[in-house]
Amino acid sequence: MKRPVSPSPPSGAERLGEVGETRRPTEKPHLTPTLSSPMGRRGGRTAATVAAMLLLLASPAFAGTNHIFVSNEKGNGLTVLNATDYTPVGIVKTGARPRGMGFSPDHKLLYVACGGADRVDIVDVATMKVVGHIDGIDDPETFDLDKKGQRLFISNEDAAELSIYDLATKKEIKSVKVGLEPEGVLLSPDDTTVYVASEGSNLVHVIDIASGKRIDIGTDTRPRRFALTPDDQSLWVSTELAGRVDVIDVATNKVTDRIDFLPPGMRKQDVSPVALVIDRAGKTAFVTLGRANHVGVVDVKTHKVIDYILVGARPWGITFDKDQKRLFVANGGSDDVSIIDAASHKVLKSVPVGHYPYGVAIDE
Repeated sequence: MKRPVSPSPPSGAERLGEVGETRRPTEKPHLTPTLSSPMGRRGGRTAATVAAMLLLLASPAFAGTNHIFVSNEKGNGLTVLNATDYTPVGIVKTGARPRGMGFSPDHKLLYVACGGADRVDIVDVATMKVVGHIDGIDDPETFDLDKKGQRLFISNEDAAELSIYDLATKKEIKSVKVGLEPEGVLLSPDDTTVYVASEGSNLVHVIDIASGKRIDIGTDTRPRRFALTPDDQSLWVSTELAGRVDVIDVATNKVTDRIDFLPPGMRKQDVSPVALVIDRAGKTAFVTLGRANHVGVVDVKTHKVIDYILVGARPWGITFDKDQKRLFVANGGSDDVSIIDAASHKVLKSVPVGHYPYGVAIDE
């Protein structure tokens, strides 16, 4: 799907230099995987949620590469940055149109959805090389990975399907028909339910994985991505063309509130929310606003917008670092990543990457 390119990023953002020499990564311990957000039922965490968390905590610690991976949708590759000083480390050539990314639970592999190549590429994180493919997937855009690292749940934009793939065999296990142009995918913490946003049908699908039974939730125009509150009670979904985030009650599968955005000096039609994250404390949410060139900051409890952060052109993907002290925003229209201090809501740096960056994944 083609998206308009917005004006250049603010001149006040500090830009780093172009590609420099390769640097030796600094290893740091990391205890939890970063791909999936936990989901559960109303009234607190379920036994399944707690069990999933205990399983993660019991997993062996591993040392990350201290690398930041940025998928460049029109650059057909990943830019790799040092996570300490943000200098370039290398480039990973992938299939055409790399977009969604996610690590295996041990962070040894990075899966990359390459929509233009109809495949998911498998990248060795340590060597920064593509070591395998999962082929024959119709225009994959985003996905989620189950907690054991055994199955991929992939949105197939052109086919209007959710595909489930076995990672050991690289074969499709099951497919489920959904609405038009599915994008966002999110698994529940017990891996029994998957949520899919169909942007062309204005629907969020709640799918029971075992039975394939589907419940549809009507949303505002063009739902894109998900975030779950830490108490597992509310599912937030961005609705791009409505300029809003819809809040869904997980227990009733009903939209219970809508959050509107309008940064100062921007036109309403330019406000196009896409990616969103909620901090572990359940206090603050950050939402990329696309053509409006801002990130919206929301009080999670009150659903009130409390700030706007001016970033690069057409901010799309967003992620926290491990400590949730900094946010990394992929700006597709200005070919850079904005690094934000989460506490002060200030842009610290703007780092050049490849052409039309889509998403960010960090191996710490």
